[in-house]
Amino acid sequence: MKTRSLGESFRCAFQGVVFVLRTERNMVLHFVAAVLTLLVAALFGVTKLELACLTLTIAIVLVCELTNTALEILCDIVCADVEPRIRRVKDIAAGAVLISAVSAVIVGILVLGPRIISGIKWFFYV
Repeated sequence: MKTRSLGESFRCAFQGVVFVLRTERNMVLHFVAAVLTLLVAALFGVTKLELACLTLTIAIVLVCELTNTALEILCDIVCADVEPRIRRVKDIAAGAVLISAVSAVIVGILVLGPRIISGIKWFFYV
């Protein structure tokens, strides 16, 4: 295999992300949730440490979704038939996405929840 330039490697990686965004509904949902979370975080002025926690959590979810999609495609190439072990691989990869997404929701609630509740109270009691 030919060695790629650094620029070409980045281009290929970007194409992979775009492909998953175009073909996987769940990736789009995760991406929209990530953008909204970061906008809310900016609106409420979270600390640098809180922003780092949110960003890392978002990255984990997106990486899990990308990995899940890559594994599903690979499994489909390796075995087009319904094979219980392939199904199990796909289920485990989906489970990784689920765990990361639930963890992200918990982190989001812990970081942004109190601020959102205060904002709602301020809005209705001012």
